Amino acid sequence: MLAALLRAPLDLQAKRIPSFALEPDQVMIQVVACGICGSDLRYYHGENPWALHTLGKPLPNPPNIVLGHEFAGTVSGNTISPLRGKRVAVLCFKTCGRCDQCRSGRENLCKNTMHLGHGAGWGKRRYYPGGMAEQCPAWEHLCFAIPDHMSFDEAALLDVVGVGVHAARVAAVAPGASVAVYGAGPIGNAIMQASKAMGASKVFVVDTYDVALEIARLCGATGAVKADSTDAAQSLREVNRGNFQVVFDTVGTAETLRNCIGLLAEGGTAVLMAVHDLEFAVNSLDLGSERSLRTSCNFRIEEYPLSIALVSSGQIDVRPWITHRFPLKKVSEAFETAFHKEENGAFKIMIYPDS
Repeated sequence: MLAALLRAPLDLQAKRIPSFALEPDQVMIQVVACGICGSDLRYYHGENPWALHTLGKPLPNPPNIVLGHEFAGTVSGNTISPLRGKRVAVLCFKTCGRCDQCRSGRENLCKNTMHLGHGAGWGKRRYYPGGMAEQCPAWEHLCFAIPDHMSFDEAALLDVVGVGVHAARVAAVAPGASVAVYGAGPIGNAIMQASKAMGASKVFVVDTYDVALEIARLCGATGAVKADSTDAAQSLREVNRGNFQVVFDTVGTAETLRNCIGLLAEGGTAVLMAVHDLEFAVNSLDLGSERSLRTSCNFRIEEYPLSIALVSSGQIDVRPWITHRFPLKKVSEAFETAFHKEENGAFKIMIYPDS
């Protein structure tokens, strides 16, 4: 089968490899659509963002990872399963179910996770499965049938939506809350829309990229602020008429994190989405008056069907995200487009194995 194979850092090719054998709890997915995630770009460069977020430490990646964890397709007709022939969205990770995190409802923090498109938890093998391929094995109980009116593109992006939904729940976004999101990429956009779905009265985004700001407006942001030479934090205060109950940082620099903390109202919560090996200084006075700083990691399994419902009902709209489409055989060109997004006007790039 044809697959997007990351043989080593900076070495990504569309290459034919053997099809993966199924484990007893798996079904085979005929992949129809797969998104390029920002984490895929980091894997390409040799980072391991899953290890940074979940394990709290950098780890090397194995060779020969088939990239892709934002995908959807049809359960193969050769599979013995009630899902055979069904259109499904795929939850891309399986946790152990035995550790303290799993048993306490925090399975998104399980250190024994097996993850499609990453290489995590598989042990040593020749190839590691992922969704940028003609076929991909997936765990049967983590495949969710999608409504007839939901496209494969929408279903493939449910992983992004899940991250946004979980972040909004971590922050305990409440009806009437004012929310700011630093970084208006797909994750920031998902957080913005999830916060609105949870009842936030005002949700502003800030970014340097005009395409992201325009898509945020299309998706219902209260306002979209350009982070340029002016003071973006002060601009946010002015349009909100004060500080915010909740602020999200999807960028993860020392500057953006300080800005997010500085934008918090009393009792407010800042949520860091992008964890890097980075030291930064914080004055503890800035966290006074019951302000809090949290991180958000992946999403819980129960939040995936919730994400399906939010997209299916139109409360979250991912369709404006997609700006570019490529056949799998041109995956290298697709990644080059992603790396130079501002030159190409790219936001979310989709890969299609059958094109």
